[in-house]
Amino acid sequence: MKSKSTRLVRRNHERYHRGRDDLNIVPMIDMMVILVFFLIFTAVFSKTNILPLNLPSNAAPGAPLPKGLKLEVIIRPGDILVNDRNSGPLKDIVNRAGAYDYAGLSVFMRTVKEQFPDMRDATVLLGPNVPYDVLVQVMDAVRVYQLPVAPFSKAPLFPDISIGDAPK
Repeated sequence: MKSKSTRLVRRNHERYHRGRDDLNIVPMIDMMVILVFFLIFTAVFSKTNILPLNLPSNAAPGAPLPKGLKLEVIIRPGDILVNDRNSGPLKDIVNRAGAYDYAGLSVFMRTVKEQFPDMRDATVLLGPNVPYDVLVQVMDAVRVYQLPVAPFSKAPLFPDISIGDAPK
């Protein structure tokens, strides 16, 4: 037979642990640590190209502009208009076969760069209902041009680009 003290200890032990159904979360924490480690090392890291832009300032519209060419490229659903803010339109590049003529824009930008070699800035103005891809293509045509010598070499045209909405 068991002694009285053994029964008393067992009764106290049962009374102490009665109603305690604690969850053991240590295995769950271990699994979460392993999952986090696995997800971090199997994640796909992609390189994103970011092009810095100069957004329009809050200057007054009547502020005096410096003399010289102020190049604007206005994108509308039917054409691309290359414009001088001071004197007006320089060239209207009409869509060909339902698509924008990026090559024609690039050629004209090269002629403008030849006349103004020190100029680095241009403004691209986006009209309503023009897709984002068109904006990117026009910005690329204004920024750089493909050198005919090497297939993957490019030369800068107007790398400092500001963007905004086209006038109505």
